[in-house]
Parts: sequence; structure tokens; C-alpha cells
Amino acid sequence: MRNDQDKVIRGLSVTHRKGSRRPSSPGQGDSVVRLSPQRDLVKKAALAFHAGRGDSRSGVRDCRIIDLPKIADPRGNLTFIEGENHLPFSFKRFFYLYDVPGGADRAGHALKTCHQFIIAMSGSFDLLLDDGKNRRRYHLNRSYYGLYIPPLIWREIDNFSSGSVCAVLASDRYNENDYFRDYPSFLEAVGGNGR
Repeated sequence: MRNDQDKVIRGLSVTHRKGSRRPSSPGQGDSVVRLSPQRDLVKKAALAFHAGRGDSRSGVRDCRIIDLPKIADPRGNLTFIEGENHLPFSFKRFFYLYDVPGGADRAGHALKTCHQFIIAMSGSFDLLLDDGKNRRRYHLNRSYYGLYIPPLIWREIDNFSSGSVCAVLASDRYNENDYFRDYPSFLEAVGGNGR
């Protein structure tokens, strides 16, 4: 399949965008600095975390839509999530984004060891995922499925519809040290070229 070809997965529009714009982030035009010994240890730990899958790290191909149970009822539908039963990780934190102003972007980071599952609880939004070599865009618009994102994936969330709510289940509690906040540092850590 060509990289610029659109395809549909379970009713979701997924676009491979080779050559599309680089994700926006603070310091985008800054030159890439060499890894410090501390950053090198973080890189090794994060890459070792993904060993055993036949690949040294995860990529956008490991991101996937996960259907959740949907119990239909004329009085209103019910969907639920049980830790290690429906997700490939147990979650320790739940948070949600809401009242996002029109045209605003959220995220703009990657996580070193934390797994996340993102659901459009209301409305819709797009996620641009980038592993340093490949990109994939997802459109989420239903509350009975979500997108699993493993560690070491740069993500940006945009195109929020009015009244949308973006819910996130995370495998770890908040830890600022688990974040790559600028794209050049992320690329250097994963050995990507930002195509």
C-alpha cells in the first residue's frame, strides 16, 4: 500500500502521511543536541522496555483501535473498561480534556514508558502519531472504542469538535521525567529522522 493512500479501519479514517508537516512543538527549529549520559540511560531503558517483540521498540504499527464492550439498552447504552481484561496494560491514572478552544492542539509530546488508551467520550478529534520514521492519523468519534498508544510514540491531538471530551487511561501516574516535550529530543532518542 502506498504511504499517502487513505484506508478505513473499522469505520475510522486512517491516513498514512509520509512527507506531511513535522509535528509542531516548542524548539522545532532548534538544532539537535547530543545525548547526555542521563538522557542516554533513559533511551536505553525505554528501548529495553520494548525488547522481546522482534523489534527494538514500538512504532505506529503497534498503535491500534480496541473495541470496548457495548451493552445496548433502549434506556441508554453502557460501555465499561476492566484493567488488564480490555487493555494491554493495567491503568493507574484517568484524566480527560474538555472545553478545548476551536483550532487548539493538545499533547505535542511522547512518553518514555507509559502506555495510554484514548477515547472520544463525546464529539470527535484527530490524533497524529509519529514514531520518528512513520506517521499515522486517526479520527476518533465514538465512546465504545479507543486508541491504544504504546510508549515512544509522539502524539498530537487536533481538530476537536465543539463539546468534545477526550478521555485518557494511563499505565502510570503523572511523572514529568517520563515525557519528551520537544520533537528533536524525541527523534534523537528513537533514532528517527522525522520523515
